[in-house]
Amino acid sequence: MHIHILGICGTFMGGLAQLAIASGHQVTGCDANVYP
Repeated sequence: MHIHILGICGTFMGGLAQLAIASGHQVTGCDANVYP
């Protein structure tokens, strides 16, 4: 499954993306701000 996450640079959404990738999903995302 392909999942697109809004606000992917945030702590929660970034962790959610990692869980989805670990489960075998294809993940893309976007965010208004990029944090170091």
